[in-house]
Amino acid sequence: MEQSAKTIDHEMGKNSQAVRKKLLNRTPKSEEAARRGHPSLAMEVVQTVDMPHQIYIDSAEGPYLTDLDGNQYIDLTCGFGPNVVGNRPKPVEKALSSQIKKGWHFGIPGAEQAHLAELIKDSSPAVDEVMFCNSGSEATMFAFRAARAVSGKRVIAMFDGSYHGIHDYALVKADHKSDRSTPTSSTLGAGIPEEISRDLMMMLPNRDSNAYDLIKQYKDDLAMVVIEPVQSSNPRLDNQEFLKGLREVCTECGVLLMFDEVITGFRIEYGGCQEYYNIFPDVVTYGKAVGGGMPIGVVAGSKRVMNAFSGSDNTPPIFAGGTFNGHPLTMVSGIAILKHLKKNQKEIYPYLHEQGDRISTEINKFCSSMNIPAQMMNAGSMMHLIFSGEKIESARDIGRSKIEKEFYLHLLGHNVIVPGIHLAFITYAHKPDVIDEVIDAFKKSFQDLREDGLI
Repeated sequence: MEQSAKTIDHEMGKNSQAVRKKLLNRTPKSEEAARRGHPSLAMEVVQTVDMPHQIYIDSAEGPYLTDLDGNQYIDLTCGFGPNVVGNRPKPVEKALSSQIKKGWHFGIPGAEQAHLAELIKDSSPAVDEVMFCNSGSEATMFAFRAARAVSGKRVIAMFDGSYHGIHDYALVKADHKSDRSTPTSSTLGAGIPEEISRDLMMMLPNRDSNAYDLIKQYKDDLAMVVIEPVQSSNPRLDNQEFLKGLREVCTECGVLLMFDEVITGFRIEYGGCQEYYNIFPDVVTYGKAVGGGMPIGVVAGSKRVMNAFSGSDNTPPIFAGGTFNGHPLTMVSGIAILKHLKKNQKEIYPYLHEQGDRISTEINKFCSSMNIPAQMMNAGSMMHLIFSGEKIESARDIGRSKIEKEFYLHLLGHNVIVPGIHLAFITYAHKPDVIDEVIDAFKKSFQDLREDGLI
C-alpha cells in the first residue's frame, strides 16, 4: 500500500498500470490507514482479506461498500458470507439499536438464547439441541471434542479440499503428492504438532466412493466424519449421491456424521444444505448467517451428541465455555435475521439461486465464446472463478493462476470487490440491475487482461 504511482511495476501491461494509478489516486485515505497500521499490526485480521490494492471500508448499505475516500463498490464479499439479505438489513439494525439501550454485555444469560435456539432447531430435523459460541472455528472445535467424548474414539476424518476453521485439529490438509483416492495429510502452517495430522486426523477423498471403503476400514478408530456438504473451495451443488452414500456408510459403521454448514447454513436454503439435499447428519455446525453479521458459532445436533455439553444420560461431559457465548447483541441480531429469512424464504432463496446461476452462465458463456481459460463455479449464491479451462472435479484441480491478482485488480477498478480468498457471494439486495453491472465488470476485466496480452 506504500507503493506510489512512480514505483508501479513497469512489466505490467498498459491497462494494469492505468488501473493501479487510478486506484492510488482515488484512495489516499486508505493509503494513510495502511501506513498507520504497518508499525503496530502484525496481521490485519486474516490473510484472506489480502487485496490487489488495499482499501479500507467506512460504511455499507444494501449491495454496496463505501471506502474511506467515499468510493462506492458492489460488494461480493458480503462479510465472507453472513450477509444473506444485504448490508445493514433494517430488522437487524432495529434489533441491535434496541438492545444497546438495554446494555450489551452481562455475562449472565438472557432469554434471547432460548429464542434463537428454537429458531435454529425448527429449521432442521437433525437438531435436538443447540450450543452457542463465537465463531465457526470454535463451533467445529467443540463439535470434534464432543464427538470424541460421545464415541470414545479419537480420530476425526475430513475431506481433501475442506476448510473447518483455524484451530489445530482443523488445520490439516491433504498432501497433493499423495494419491487422490487415498490422500495422506499434513499440517497447514507452523506451530501445529505433526501428531495431530498423523494420529488424530484422517483425510478422505471428496466426491470419491473410495471414501466409503476407507471409513469401513477405519471405523473402529473413527469418532466422526466431517464434511462441508458444499465445499467453499469447490462450490457446486451436484453432491446428492455422494452425500447420500456417505450418510449410509456412516450409519452402517456406527460413525458420527457432521455437516459443517458454517458457510452454507441459512444461505443455500433456509434449512441449509440439509434441506437442499434432504440428508441429515448427527452433528451440524453453523456460523456466519445465523448471527446476522454479528460474531457467532453454533454446535447443534442429536440429543445423544449434545449430551456431551451437559453430561446428561451419563455422557462424559466436555469442557465448553466462553465469556461472550450467547452475547446479547448476537442473540437479538440472530433472532431478527432468522425471523426475516424464515418469513421471506420463498422469495429470497429462489432469487439467490436464480441470480447466482445467471452470473455463472453469463460469464462461462463469455469465456467460452472468447476462448478464455476460466470458468465460474457456483452453488446458488456462492461463487468461485477458476482460472482453468479444464474440467474441475475436486479442489486438487483448482490452482492459482499468475494472472488472478491482475484480474481482481481490474475488477476493483471497475468498482466490484471480491475478497482475497476469491470466494464471492451475492445477497437479496443485489437486484437484477446490480447483477448486470457485476457481469459487465467481469467481462471488462477479462478484456483488460486480453488487451495487455495476459490471456
